[in-house]
Amino acid sequence: MKSKKIQRRLGLGSVVTLGLAASMGLVSCSGSGGDAGGGNESGEKASLVIASWGDPFTSATQEFLVDPFVEETGYDVQIVDAPGKYVASLESQQQANNIEWDLLDSTSAPDAYIAYDKGLIQEMPADVKERVSEVLPEDAVTDFGITWSILGYITACNAAAVDACPQNTTEMFDVEQFPGSRTSISTSPLVNLSLAEVASGVDVNDLATHDIDIDRAFAKLEEFKAAGGTWWGSGDQYMQVLSTNEVDMGFGYSGRSYAVAEDMENLEVNWEGGLYNPGFWNVVEGSKHSEAAWEFVEWIATHPEAAANWGQALGYSVPNPESFDYIEPDVAETLADFPDNRKQLGSMNFNWYVENYQEVNDRWQEFLRG
Repeated sequence: MKSKKIQRRLGLGSVVTLGLAASMGLVSCSGSGGDAGGGNESGEKASLVIASWGDPFTSATQEFLVDPFVEETGYDVQIVDAPGKYVASLESQQQANNIEWDLLDSTSAPDAYIAYDKGLIQEMPADVKERVSEVLPEDAVTDFGITWSILGYITACNAAAVDACPQNTTEMFDVEQFPGSRTSISTSPLVNLSLAEVASGVDVNDLATHDIDIDRAFAKLEEFKAAGGTWWGSGDQYMQVLSTNEVDMGFGYSGRSYAVAEDMENLEVNWEGGLYNPGFWNVVEGSKHSEAAWEFVEWIATHPEAAANWGQALGYSVPNPESFDYIEPDVAETLADFPDNRKQLGSMNFNWYVENYQEVNDRWQEFLRG
């Protein structure tokens, strides 16, 4: 799929309504009826707390996942907003011996691997892992959770601003053949290093087991940065620098790229040589209701229509292949797990990142300052 320009129907009306409820303190919900189960040692009914990213994430999770789960189980479930602060917050909670959360909604992949390495999230029970593995693809199930809110880091280019747009990651790094100001994410060194390695000739199919050549990757990124342009730190900023013509092209979230394309007729979006980036559902180490928390994770994995509703509302992909039976075709074609898109993306080597975390992040900060 070389280029897509489509109109996405995000279906956010009810999400916005719930967002207003969230701002008034109404997002937490409490179920009634049924055998709650999942209690602690004193027999108290489970009351799960989910850490999420704020609206529209929080409202979509509430409407499409939490509400039907509560209706079935009778559990109490509350959502709290903690955007981008999972690892630091869990470290603080652990140090204070005061675990406040049970579940993490859509932990970014690098953070999930770091959190597991630090002992901040739980290993999935063997019986849960066995059951979810029967319905999810092999690469959607890890030792510590299931993939969720999956996106692609892909290329986008304003065709009206340049003579020719790059059609893939390698061409995006070719600043001589494709001149123009560029952007990329400022908060994820692993993403940028992985993209640089693809541009250096590493096959996307080998990325997941490839040890990044740090010197080579940073040298390639220096060439990219020399082309100029603002590096974005949030999805909103990424959309802004594209839509206001602050940059001509760059790498960004797939969902955000298509959102810009709705109003920017000349924006070309390409998946070739991009990165597959999952989030994760995780259970917090030290949760007093871990059994009920894993029940919620399993419920999500085994309810493809609910997952589809969540994914379609936000423009993120979900792992259950059956979910695509419930997603409108024009939305499905913009998601990372759509077959034509998935085969063009590489998976990052998160284990390598854990092992080289300090060196990579130190050099990344130097790179950004330089």
